[in-house]
Amino acid sequence: MPGTQIKVFDKIVQVIELLATSSQGVTLKKVQQALALNKGTAFRILRALESHDVAARNEDGTFVLGNRVLWWETCYRQNLDLSKVVRPHLEKLRDLTSETAAFSILMGNQTVIVDQAISPHATSTRFDIGSSAPLHAGATGRVFLAHLALERRRGLLSRQRLERITERTITDRERLERELNKCVAQGFAFSEGERLSNTSSIAAPIFGSNKEVLGVVSVNGPSDRLTHSKGRSMAPILLRETRLLTRRLQGPTRQRSNLRDSPNLYLMKVKKKSPSDE
Repeated sequence: MPGTQIKVFDKIVQVIELLATSSQGVTLKKVQQALALNKGTAFRILRALESHDVAARNEDGTFVLGNRVLWWETCYRQNLDLSKVVRPHLEKLRDLTSETAAFSILMGNQTVIVDQAISPHATSTRFDIGSSAPLHAGATGRVFLAHLALERRRGLLSRQRLERITERTITDRERLERELNKCVAQGFAFSEGERLSNTSSIAAPIFGSNKEVLGVVSVNGPSDRLTHSKGRSMAPILLRETRLLTRRLQGPTRQRSNLRDSPNLYLMKVKKKSPSDE
């Protein structure tokens, strides 16, 4: 009997994972075929999940995740100290690149730095924790902007003047749009002196379970040391760490489909080498 109960539980978990990885909802027939269940068993599992609000039924009869899963996710995130999860990856990036690694979140229309692992170099980039910057200025802000829903992005930009902070700050809206598209395509953004003079940054997103950006990790240093070519050589290292963080923060039910769609194709396009190879 215990073995049978475990097998049933395994099937229930598999059904939940199937619902979680389908953006269009799943039919009863698809559940049967995907999990090799007979119609009666598949229907009973779906009805049981529906009765507990773990699954919900659309008007067309397909099944999706229910509101209880969102409540579980909220409880999980409330008990998760994001900075503690990110911190070891910042330290690893600092050690691998010898530059300052920082973690930023989005607050309104500003990026806010919440943690950093400072470079050991005598001349290094250091931030004040809690310092903010407009979204259009620098790599970190561009990453946030690039992954916002198009309507929200346009709404934010329409209400925000693209103020020139340094002589390199992007203030042309068409050029900014091109840079945002480039960021999505390659999975990261690079900036040089756009927010702080003589400071370069390469930044990449950490995705949550609904493909929203939970935060941005960046590597930052003096522009004469962190050149464009050096930044590109660091991209695979940065993307590897942000991918690991995405897996950690998404949990097991969403990571497979989301990572398959996430814009980290640059990892496959660039020869992997350490910054010291430059």
